[in-house]
Amino acid sequence: MQLKEAKPLTTLAFSTRTTLAGLTPFVRTVARQLYREAVRLDLEITGPICWQYTGVDGKPDTVFGLDIVLPVQSAEGEPADGMAFKKLDSFNSGFAEHPGSWDSLAATYGPLVGGLLQEGHRLSAVNREVYVHMDFENPANNVTQIYLGIH
Repeated sequence: MQLKEAKPLTTLAFSTRTTLAGLTPFVRTVARQLYREAVRLDLEITGPICWQYTGVDGKPDTVFGLDIVLPVQSAEGEPADGMAFKKLDSFNSGFAEHPGSWDSLAATYGPLVGGLLQEGHRLSAVNREVYVHMDFENPANNVTQIYLGIH
C-alpha cells in the first residue's frame, strides 16, 4: 500500500447512479461508446478508462454515483446524448495495483482498506479504478490501479 494523489482529470464521461449489483451492464459497453465518441469529436485521448465511485460502501444494494470516464486533453465539441465533459478533482488516496481478474478485486481492496484504517486514515466517499490493461479473453492479464480516497 502507498499513499498517492489521484490526479485531476479532464474527461469525456458517462455518469449514472447504480449499485454494485447493477454494474454488469456498464462493463465493456460504456468504454466502447466513450472511445467512439472521442474519435468522432477528434479528441486527444490522454489515459485509460477510469471508473470513479462516489458513495459506494461495499454493500451490493447501496445506490451510489458512478462516473465512467475517458481522460482527454481538452473539452471540445458537443458530446452525444448521455455523455458530457467532466472534470474530476484530485484527491488523497491509498493506492494499490491489482493484477488479475476483477472477480478477485476484494483481495486487493480488503488489505488496502485495513491498512489505511490501521494507520489512522478516514475513508472518503470517493474512489477510482484505472484500467491500465483490460484482457477480456484472459482476465488474469488485467492490471487495475485502485485509488481509495482518504481524509
